Amino acid sequence: MAKKPTRSGEKSPKEKGKKSWKVLGTGIALLAGIATTRALDALWQTATGRKPPTSPESPEIGNREAIMWAGVSGLAMGMAKMYATRRAANYWLKSFDTLPPGMNKGATLETKKKVAK
Repeated sequence: MAKKPTRSGEKSPKEKGKKSWKVLGTGIALLAGIATTRALDALWQTATGRKPPTSPESPEIGNREAIMWAGVSGLAMGMAKMYATRRAANYWLKSFDTLPPGMNKGATLETKKKVAK
């Protein structure tokens, strides 16, 4: 299939789609990270009565508290990013009837058949 000639400086629809997905995926993950950070800070302060450690590696912070903070914050941030990106991918799929750029490589045959319908 021959490519349509484009004016100089114009991007192909495929390139525009990749950029759009990067903006959407990154933006939603960033917002999820901000919301999760605020929620974690409030939850930690409510649970412990102290502000969350800003530098858990500091010797002034106890081992138990540092490990708990690292575990809780890492888990929460990972889950928030994953959930937000999945929601963005579902939105993309509903809007464009195709998987977001780059996700087709890891998709199962069953997923590809669902999208092709």
